[in-house]
Amino acid sequence: MEGFTKKENDDRFLNRELELSFREESISINAFLILFLSGAAFTDLYKNKIYNFWVIPALLIGIINSIIQGHDRIFDMVVAIAAAFVFLFPVYLLKGIAAGDVKLVMSLASFLSMQDLISCILISFLIAGIISAVVLIFSRRKKRTIHFAVPVLMSALFIMGGLA
Repeated sequence: MEGFTKKENDDRFLNRELELSFREESISINAFLILFLSGAAFTDLYKNKIYNFWVIPALLIGIINSIIQGHDRIFDMVVAIAAAFVFLFPVYLLKGIAAGDVKLVMSLASFLSMQDLISCILISFLIAGIISAVVLIFSRRKKRTIHFAVPVLMSALFIMGGLA
């Protein structure tokens, strides 16, 4: 390239390679999250349960991913997982969501920043509220279960797509 020294060209090439590598890693993590959350939503809808064989491997992969990213990310991940528990455990105690839903969001938190986690939780409850309102309006049976994994999946898709 004209106007740049060899070192500057090498640095620009290295930066471009690192940026592409980061994008590929991000795409891989997002694809994993979509598969993980889709599987959990599927089992929640059809078996009325979110199995630990979905939640625990996802949490472990999130922890490993954070370890690879460095010390700062490890601390952020631990705080995000703890925050997910602190936010959702009272809702669980009030029978608003099931234990599997709490574990699902805690696993998801291992991949998200604190800002994205809070957005995800708020959007999930907003979507769940909309679904509940539609069910109440159109359903003759007033006592229905809202499968929280579906709003969590939808909110994660909004966040990954940059819409939240």
